[in-house]
Amino acid sequence: MRETFALVRKTPGCLLLLFGNFAITFGSNLVLPYLAVYLTVEQGISPWAVGAAFTAKLWAQQGLMVFGGSLADRIGTVPTMCLGLLMRALSYLLVVTAVSDAGAVLACGLLGLGSALYIPAGKAALSRLIEGQAATTAIFALRSTANNAGTALGPLAGGLLLLLSTPSIGFLAASALFLALLVPFWQLRHRIPHTPARPAEDTADTPAPAKPGMLQILRTCPRMIWIIATAVVFGFCYVQVEYAMPITAAAEQGQAFVGVLYTVNAVAVVVLQLVLSARLGRLTNAAAVIAAGLGTMALGFGLFGQGSITFLLLGVVLFTIGEVVIDPRLDSEVAHAVPAEQRATAFGMVGLGMALGGTLANTAASSSAIGPAQLGGRYWLLLLAAAAVLALVTWAAAPRRRATTAAAAEREAVAGG
Repeated sequence: MRETFALVRKTPGCLLLLFGNFAITFGSNLVLPYLAVYLTVEQGISPWAVGAAFTAKLWAQQGLMVFGGSLADRIGTVPTMCLGLLMRALSYLLVVTAVSDAGAVLACGLLGLGSALYIPAGKAALSRLIEGQAATTAIFALRSTANNAGTALGPLAGGLLLLLSTPSIGFLAASALFLALLVPFWQLRHRIPHTPARPAEDTADTPAPAKPGMLQILRTCPRMIWIIATAVVFGFCYVQVEYAMPITAAAEQGQAFVGVLYTVNAVAVVVLQLVLSARLGRLTNAAAVIAAGLGTMALGFGLFGQGSITFLLLGVVLFTIGEVVIDPRLDSEVAHAVPAEQRATAFGMVGLGMALGGTLANTAASSSAIGPAQLGGRYWLLLLAAAAVLALVTWAAAPRRRATTAAAAEREAVAGG
């Protein structure tokens, strides 16, 4: 890990991107835990409209992530990140002024769109700064650590703001933070190169840059098929933390315990990333690493179905280990399977895969509910079995030879030659 921090310090722009991820998740979590209450209680928005607003946010973020990635490949990662930050800032201002159902849906949809623009562009920008498989995996692990540090601290700061001032102050503070980040982020355009992803005349000396289309990526980078399928599987397992886990924890131990689980998850991600990221970066068999992560999540699901506080906490820790193992590895796989001028689109495709997996998981959980807000132990046993089978399938279906980028192929040719 010491080598990773040294690499971050000596790579211009890398530290700013990592700090920016912390600041963005911190600012978002100033208000996101309290958003539904604010819209219904303070703004008088109807409950059904709040539900529609959250649905609009989900699909604007996940469903449009491919669009955000494609835009970043066309106009550049830095302009796209800045556009996403601006949309996030405007969305929180709109939340404060929203006094109608339509306004709430529009504000949350704009918030999701801002995320859809920023996330794939930010990942692509980071991958352009760092090359090499071990380094890339470690840096993406640090990115996940920064995100979860913001997730852990943001709600605490948001709660403090609620005690000290009016309910709208958190939204105004988050908006101001995103606007402040625009200035240093815009300066990154001088440090992060952009290869235009538009067709160019192909000559013997200057080949045309790759075009940022999903079908084009799947044709030229066949490993992406396995990566996207793995993202669907990971999304199916990961989304349990958003719906099934809170319902079970609230039913077994009370609603207050849900916040404890989220805190444990966020803190465990930060600690485990620091402990595991360097070691995981040295493992080259991505399929085995991801399958092991899914197996660990499966064990966590089995413990979660037992209901006691001890098993709930242990289950969340095992779930977190799987999250720590899989999330940065998927990002690293994209960075090494896809050429730089197509990566933002590819990251968006991974986000879409996770959204599809999450939709399947929420459908399964809602159809398995006992009453309005309870899941039985049988659900978690079935989920354990499903995750274990998916882990084996993911490992068995992985391509045995890694697809390489053009740059990597060129390096291999020079080394061999």
